[in-house]
Amino acid sequence: MQYNVRAVTPELPDPSEWIKFLKPAIDENWYTNYGPVNTHFEKRLSALYGRMGEGVVTSSSATSGLSACLIAEAISGPVLCPAFTFQATAAAILGANCKPVIVDVDEVSGVVSAETLEYGFQKIGAKAAIVVAPYGITNNFQAHAEVCRKLGKLLIIDNAAGLGVARGQSALSGKNEAVREVFSLHATKPFGIGEGCAIFAPYSKVPSLRAAMNFGLQSHSANGEVQRPYWGINGKMSEVHAAIGLAVADGMAQRVASRQEMARNWIEFLKDSPAVPFHTTIDASPWQVLPILLESQINVVKTMENAAKHKIELRRYYTPSLGTCQGMEQLSRCPNAQNLAERVLALPVRSFMAIEEQYKIMSTVRACIAKSQNRVCK
Repeated sequence: MQYNVRAVTPELPDPSEWIKFLKPAIDENWYTNYGPVNTHFEKRLSALYGRMGEGVVTSSSATSGLSACLIAEAISGPVLCPAFTFQATAAAILGANCKPVIVDVDEVSGVVSAETLEYGFQKIGAKAAIVVAPYGITNNFQAHAEVCRKLGKLLIIDNAAGLGVARGQSALSGKNEAVREVFSLHATKPFGIGEGCAIFAPYSKVPSLRAAMNFGLQSHSANGEVQRPYWGINGKMSEVHAAIGLAVADGMAQRVASRQEMARNWIEFLKDSPAVPFHTTIDASPWQVLPILLESQINVVKTMENAAKHKIELRRYYTPSLGTCQGMEQLSRCPNAQNLAERVLALPVRSFMAIEEQYKIMSTVRACIAKSQNRVCK
């Protein structure tokens, strides 16, 4: 079907805005393997969003970045993974030659609790866990980090859609050797560059992360001595993507402000409707989408069908729950994740959309939600 409004859409800058940043790579004939443009981009990200004691390492995708975090620490065996997430989270664990063990999440926040992590570590002996910040919404993971510090475990925060706002209490990786935070730079993310990833990690962990994404070679180790990881993947970012990232960085503050304003408009427009916003703290996210909860999966599907008739694409996100996927071990049943996965619907958010167009879309979607409840849709 052809849609006039897609659920998510790339907003990459025009080539005229980023080609100037590629000049050092052209001059040096160096287009990958941590070249001059990538180095500049990592420093720019660190200046914008980093914290004391942190370094930034880019990768070719968030999936490869998550895998590299595990490979760099020579993690093997089971890794705790939330049931409420995109399938790529589990795929990254498998890509690191580890085994995802699925755990349930909080029924409201959609986040794995620190207590669940501790129980999971003790029950199955996992050496690492990935926790997810759903939909790029900032969460406080201090209790999770403390559990991992106490037990000597690795904590990876999968905050795929969250780059662009103050990291707040999630900015732990410079203070805690156990923590890494991973952001996606996929074309449809708020900080979209086409494809890529930014990993925020303690300075001491930067060499091993680079090696993990360069086949395990030790050319990027701190002192040249043989050290883990002993193997790796090809996860390096190209200089072209880094150049695009530098152009995006220059306009990111305005992008985030516009997306937060549209998210605020959605929340206001949906008041007194059957839709319940998943989260309402506007400055907690750059808002790739505006997630809402409807009464049931039937209402979600009907709303999508109704909107499609108006050529508006709405999308389910984090569906199906990993707790329902075949072939992955579960710590226990995951009813909370299943409930959220069935009821969440993602509404479109843009960096560049006139207010009149926003209200037209919002009015139509609100009517489609009402129709899904067997109410009048004009």
